Amino acid sequence: MSLLPSSVKMLIPKLATRRPTVCLILSALLALPFLIQLPAVRTVDNVDYFTLEGDPDVAFYDSIKKTFGDDEFFLIAFTSDSLFTAQSLRAIVDITAGLKGIPEVRKVQSLANVDYIHGSTDYFEVRPFLERIPDDAVSLEKLRRDAVENPLYVGNLISADGRTTALAVFPKAHASEDGSFRKRLLDKARQILAEHAGLGDSFHLAGWTVTNLSLSQYMKSDVAVFIPVTYLFIALTIWLVFRSVRLTILAVINISVCTGATMGLFPLMGVTLNNVTTIVPPLVMALALADSVHIFSHLDRSLLESGLDPAGAMEHVLQRVIVPCFLTSLTTAVGFISLIVSDIPPIKEFGWLASAGMLFEFAFSFLLLPPLLLLCRPESVFIHSLKAKGLNVFLSRLSDFIEARPRRIALSAALLVAVAVGFAATIRVETNLLEYFKESSPLRQDLRYVEEHLSGVGTVDVSIRSPRRDAFREPESLAVIQDIQGFAGALPGVDKTMSMVDFLKDMNMSFHDEDSRFHAIPESRELVSQYLLLYDSDELGEFVTSDYDHARILLRISEHSSAGQARIIDALRGFLARHENADLQIRITGRAVQDVNTIDALVWGQVESLALAAVVITLIMFLALGSVRSGALSLVPNIFPIILNFGVMGALGIPLNTSTALISVVALGIAVDDTIHFLTEYNAQRGRGTPIPHALRTVTREKGLGICSSSIILVIGFGVLVLSSFVPTISFGGLSAVIMITAWVGDMVVLPAFILSRRPASS
Repeated sequence: MSLLPSSVKMLIPKLATRRPTVCLILSALLALPFLIQLPAVRTVDNVDYFTLEGDPDVAFYDSIKKTFGDDEFFLIAFTSDSLFTAQSLRAIVDITAGLKGIPEVRKVQSLANVDYIHGSTDYFEVRPFLERIPDDAVSLEKLRRDAVENPLYVGNLISADGRTTALAVFPKAHASEDGSFRKRLLDKARQILAEHAGLGDSFHLAGWTVTNLSLSQYMKSDVAVFIPVTYLFIALTIWLVFRSVRLTILAVINISVCTGATMGLFPLMGVTLNNVTTIVPPLVMALALADSVHIFSHLDRSLLESGLDPAGAMEHVLQRVIVPCFLTSLTTAVGFISLIVSDIPPIKEFGWLASAGMLFEFAFSFLLLPPLLLLCRPESVFIHSLKAKGLNVFLSRLSDFIEARPRRIALSAALLVAVAVGFAATIRVETNLLEYFKESSPLRQDLRYVEEHLSGVGTVDVSIRSPRRDAFREPESLAVIQDIQGFAGALPGVDKTMSMVDFLKDMNMSFHDEDSRFHAIPESRELVSQYLLLYDSDELGEFVTSDYDHARILLRISEHSSAGQARIIDALRGFLARHENADLQIRITGRAVQDVNTIDALVWGQVESLALAAVVITLIMFLALGSVRSGALSLVPNIFPIILNFGVMGALGIPLNTSTALISVVALGIAVDDTIHFLTEYNAQRGRGTPIPHALRTVTREKGLGICSSSIILVIGFGVLVLSSFVPTISFGGLSAVIMITAWVGDMVVLPAFILSRRPASS
């Protein structure tokens, strides 16, 4: 049974060779609507798109941000031995004023404008900490002491030793379509900081605003490198394999049209080039070239010497490769399309675009490339098989090696798979944004600096809601907040907690002559109400609503691993479950919760995608190869590289994260390609009564050039990704290249050995 009707198998080769002008026109009509969209392809300066669709936690987090303000911020930190001098303090005031003047900034908090609570039994005041800048050493020393003794400041705006300070910058909430506001904001902030370059050692910027932009900037630099380098390596590979300038140029034209048409879909689908979809162009380039190579590898001059004209010889070649090329495009597209079950938009978009690229590469490989080949002189494209003499010698020796020891090879492969399974069991499931950047990257160094001197810039929120108005004027409700803060603050990875309770405790201590024994929740509702009435500041609005029925606890964390963040969240949920309060609705939210949910959904989504792709591709293989035995054989070389991939990940300690989770689904769709070419030719040989050893030797010789060349090209296509400065892209490229190598071993070594080791004695 064939998935490609025989009439189509005959029609496309005949049309491409007998009506080349018609095919060129059809190719142009197909490509132009997409190619003209290329100028509209957009990149983004943010990674806000990496959230779950329809997730109730996302909706709740959005509601919290509307209630208490967007919690995105970044810190500008610096260290100076002369921080508390009039000159340094005036510089902080100037920087604060400059940052507040940036249109994208909602609020700036620093020593220059933070509130300071001071009082005694006779009076109470809330004033700016730097209401005035003294000039005498005694007053400046008192100012330093007031700062480092204030628990509201330490870890937030000042280090415990009083040498490092920070300015917290809160961007305005921007519409999702304004993805470039972070770049504008940070560029303007750095311009302001450049005017004070002599202040302290240097400025260190850290926080989600910086991380978000850095992630997108790495993506842009990757695109600028990947495409030209991929072109260079692909062109070089084609020339080295076929030693033909014309074939090299035609291959580049074909992959350019395929890739251009695929990228033209980006603006039509409203998709941007992001950290996931940026993989699509080099991927389509490599896969488009694979079909070209299989066509080129059958352009043997002996076809012309047998009396066929160039069109007839080309038709013969196309009829020979169209079925396996169609099946490879179909199975690869299925591998990609399985990703659309994901709840993460970029993964879903990657699935749609990559699968569309497979349709384009099949169409152009058989409608555009053959007419272009026929426009060239026949002797320049129908290469002599002797040009691949070195490769033929290698393939012949490989056949001898496998035929001499098939059971030993099959057993070695089985042992290798068993070892890989053992290592695969050790794989960690986590995403760590810090490890996305190289150790030497400025972002990583700045983040480490801020965490060492102040506190983490990651956030977890605890929402506490009451059905009663003024519930958080009650000491009993405030005690619940304090208990949660006490538990959370003791958790590893939690550097600081803040809530309205911290302000009330500070006010209570000030009302008692700054006696630390009174750094506690006020004893009565009346006293709480009195403090809240006297505290005329907007800062409380970030932690409690004006009706005092909804409060928030902010946790600053330095834990970057999603697994570590999950432990913090689980510990908090366990604590809350043991201390249920019927009057209060308590829920954990925040950016860390979104990250943990995303990686969990991603991993399980990839499991679903891999299972779906495996079932559909297996079904296609059974139908296409026409027998249960052949279909079962196809599973051997395709499972082999995927298991080895997981084994390599476990052995090298590479986690399953937002990048590496894609690899198995992509690999399954691609690894099956050479298997199809191998088994299609093998079945044809066996159908003619050829004995198994001779059939395998013939297949290795006939299909070896195409399989080896396409594997090299895929290794190069994915290998280009290791040139990235972005660790997940490096991991994706490196592991994918390894999979292409192990897939070649599976097709050219393990599969023949498996067939030979199980053949009947008479075959």
